[in-house]
Amino acid sequence: MDKEHIVIIGGGACGVAAFIELFVQLKAGGHEHKVKITLIEPDEIGKGLAFGTSQPGHLLNTQADLMGIHASEPAHYSEWLKSRSHEVSSETIGLESPDDAYSTRRLYSNYLQEQFQHYYQIAEASGAAPTIIHKQAINVVRADNYWNILLDDGEHIPAAYVLLALGTPKPDNYPELLGIDNYIDFPWPSQPILERIGKEDTVGILGSSLSAIDAVMTLVDNDHRGPIHLYSPDGMLPRVQSKEDTKYERKFLTQSAAHQIKRTRLRSPRVTELFRLFRKEAEHYNGTTIDWQNTGRTQKPAREYLLDDIRIAQTGGDAFMNILYALRYEAGTIWHWLSVEEKKKFKRWIGGYWTRNRHGMPLANALRLQQLFESERLFVHPDFKQVEFDPQLNQFMVKYAEHTDHVNYLINATGPGTKIDQMKSTLIQNLRQATLIEAYEPGGIKIEPTTMQVVSNRAIQEQLYAVGHLCNGMLLDVNAVWFNVKTVARACKHMLTKATGEHYA
Repeated sequence: MDKEHIVIIGGGACGVAAFIELFVQLKAGGHEHKVKITLIEPDEIGKGLAFGTSQPGHLLNTQADLMGIHASEPAHYSEWLKSRSHEVSSETIGLESPDDAYSTRRLYSNYLQEQFQHYYQIAEASGAAPTIIHKQAINVVRADNYWNILLDDGEHIPAAYVLLALGTPKPDNYPELLGIDNYIDFPWPSQPILERIGKEDTVGILGSSLSAIDAVMTLVDNDHRGPIHLYSPDGMLPRVQSKEDTKYERKFLTQSAAHQIKRTRLRSPRVTELFRLFRKEAEHYNGTTIDWQNTGRTQKPAREYLLDDIRIAQTGGDAFMNILYALRYEAGTIWHWLSVEEKKKFKRWIGGYWTRNRHGMPLANALRLQQLFESERLFVHPDFKQVEFDPQLNQFMVKYAEHTDHVNYLINATGPGTKIDQMKSTLIQNLRQATLIEAYEPGGIKIEPTTMQVVSNRAIQEQLYAVGHLCNGMLLDVNAVWFNVKTVARACKHMLTKATGEHYA
């Protein structure tokens, strides 16, 4: 290889961010001819599962001023919206305040593709255009001092550096249902839902989180009129995000307070200690004590909590949501300080509550769910137990509490795989079997978080990097673009410093 060769596997948001970061840094330093960049993505660049949807009801779950693809410019997307306000109004909720707006994901995909094309054309004019390979990478193998990437057609691509930007992996939690035409193993892409499910069919959805809400939106956006049933262990919907981002200055649940625990007790903070700080913060926010026994959200049906949450969102949010949203920039550091055991406790004890409050649904979608409840077309069932397929009836039998429902179609919307052995990806499973990646107990793989280098067998895998959901245990906010582009920038800086011998700021 004449030049140092960096290969990005994955062309979704993280892959686009990586290419732009690499090229901008190289071009700004006058080093664009020192490094060759290749991007491997079987589909269109800038789409991926998260943003490749065409459904109008699939909204971003984060306001626009945090969705910039450039690590140092989080508001770049909201600025992009402002410059095109007359073109994008039909794709944006709350455009009167673009910073707080929620756009469709297909509009965000347009933004990603435009940003990619802009820098691709500059690179092409400079004689440094990246190579784009529209194939599937299925394995990465170490060969002497470089990596060999195997594609699904048998081709091999040598690379000095590899960045795994694989996006959102499908879960592999119901393998016994695969092959049944009435079973759809993931809400994205939407085509299987649209092609198979009839307008009047009874649909069961496993899960009641944001993935399930997306599945519901796909159905109703396309004039589905039959009943829709959501099944999950707790039967809880995500909270509803406020119309505007409420600025709240925390006094107790802070990075400083967590570090004080670490400094004075010479150990990692414990989940119980952090929860005590949260309780103190919430009661300070409310100006009164809180009956914590009644905060479990199990006393009423989901539809009643949704009405409460819509009202709360329309009036500025509550302590739980506003405190956790205000914590977003410090949460990752505090998470890093926790031991493996404390991270596992957090996911086991608090994980569901954190996810529902920290990753709420847009108000526009909540109002649509309210209409579905009122028309008796949407039902949410807690205490999900199991599902079986009856080939004679050609229906699924879904058992929950003391009941059994029969549904025509079943959509798995339990969310992406968290453990790597549950991720439905040939590449991930091949890397796992070869021990090039190693499972991290709370989820995902082990990495060195300051550089994003993969760690396996207690050693850094030189020149192999990972970003996004694959790192979901060691990092906290891997489903947030603003967080992922920052980790992409870390990886790119480290790769370029090693590849060129130059310092990159």
